[in-house]
Amino acid sequence: MLDKLGQILEQRAELRLEFCDSAVCVQSLAATLVKFNDRGAILEVPALGGLPEVWVGAEISCFFCLRDEACQGGAQLRSFNSRIHRVHRQPGGAALCVLPLPKAIHDAQRRRSVRVKVDMGKVPVLKLWRELSPRAVISGQHPLLNSEHDAKRGLTVGNISAKGLGLQLPEPLMQKVMPGQEKGESFVFYFKAVAQGSSPAADFWVQAVLRSIYANPRTGDVGLGFEFIAEGVLNKARRLDWSALKLHEVSGLGRFIFKWNLDFYREKAAGEA
Repeated sequence: MLDKLGQILEQRAELRLEFCDSAVCVQSLAATLVKFNDRGAILEVPALGGLPEVWVGAEISCFFCLRDEACQGGAQLRSFNSRIHRVHRQPGGAALCVLPLPKAIHDAQRRRSVRVKVDMGKVPVLKLWRELSPRAVISGQHPLLNSEHDAKRGLTVGNISAKGLGLQLPEPLMQKVMPGQEKGESFVFYFKAVAQGSSPAADFWVQAVLRSIYANPRTGDVGLGFEFIAEGVLNKARRLDWSALKLHEVSGLGRFIFKWNLDFYREKAAGEA
């Protein structure tokens, strides 16, 4: 464990923090390891508009990539789990997070439910409706959000996993389509996922619950965090048939998450070579 932390420090490897607690509005952060010993580690995260004190006690997964010529692609993607024990605000706005020493480091390439950042090239189509009646015909339902035109107004997919996704949209758009929105309501998503380049797109219908709403005063954007709770199939009558998730994940979505996450770390390692 100490050897791996030493390699992170020596290679100045960036850590990607994924919060496991849905109550934390910020879902993913870049961090830098600044110090460690046999009791714990200290990570530095950049200045944010929110208050990082609410992170104290939150469980996190930390992903990092180490240069390793023996590995395919010349890089080794790993992760460890821990909990934020304390947070210290720095004069410049950055924060120092104190973690207990992790118990183990894992091969992150086996993890498919990690949240990854994506652009509209990877998720070229996304539509959002409020929860639909079982007898509703999809063609007759107007979506609240549709990336085909709302992407031009600032709608983006902030991150996605096989268990949920986060949307980012400007405050004016939020107030227009979802005024006074509160957590806990159910929604229906339709989106396409593309592994890379000209690869064929896969279609996904999912039911999700809105778990978090975060207004960023610095950017003027609103972040919405959704948890997937069911997956659907469009039948011949153009109605949705729903089924429960297996292992709390949307079937088939994990392979896209795995590919996008691996590509991110390979591209990062190639850029640092």
